[in-house]
Amino acid sequence: MLKKSITDFLKDLAIPPTCAVCGKISPDYLCRECSLEILSLKMVHSCRYCGKLLPGQNDNAGQKENICSFCRTEDYNFSVHRSFALYKGNMKKIIKKFKYKKIYNLKDVLIGFLSDIYKEYFKGENIDYVDTVPGEHTGILAEGFAARHGIPFKQNIVKIRKTHRQGGLGLKERKVNILDCFKLRDCLAYRDKNILVIDDVWTSGSTLKEICRIIGSGGPGKIFLLTLARGA
Repeated sequence: MLKKSITDFLKDLAIPPTCAVCGKISPDYLCRECSLEILSLKMVHSCRYCGKLLPGQNDNAGQKENICSFCRTEDYNFSVHRSFALYKGNMKKIIKKFKYKKIYNLKDVLIGFLSDIYKEYFKGENIDYVDTVPGEHTGILAEGFAARHGIPFKQNIVKIRKTHRQGGLGLKERKVNILDCFKLRDCLAYRDKNILVIDDVWTSGSTLKEICRIIGSGGPGKIFLLTLARGA
């Protein structure tokens, strides 16, 4: 957690901060009790590519290889994706408040979650740039994460057309909705560079797959994906 400024300290004296989930007065915007309800996905048995949880190591050939059935048939252009937690309970609540209610005071809590899973799975990788799916809330997360870890935040991905919200759309509709809606500002900026892309939630993977396709057009080295939560 970042140290508070004197201004923030004085504000807290006048109006003490409260937990964004339960509403109780708390020194942080997510109290200890509500934080403990969020279970990290570190060290769980999961697909080595997309991070999907696998029920048992010896159930079938795919799981023996730590690859889910979806990744055995889907053509992804990223090396590894990992999420901090499942998109449910208190994790879902704070992401929705950050994303839709614009309670950006939660940013340090969420960046802390991203950092935790990053250190577990990506710390040994040579990451050249951090980037993100274009959006106000994702930009705040990616910029804060990049600053914390001393990695340049490139902001080389732009959205070039409006899309419908992905929530509520089927898998095929999601793919069509997001197709060709992004581009690179500088087509050469990622040449032979390793990129870490940050987003809030992995649901079907359609948006991040499209982002990886666009990044891939710039001839990068490796592409890694890091999200706060995954749908399943």
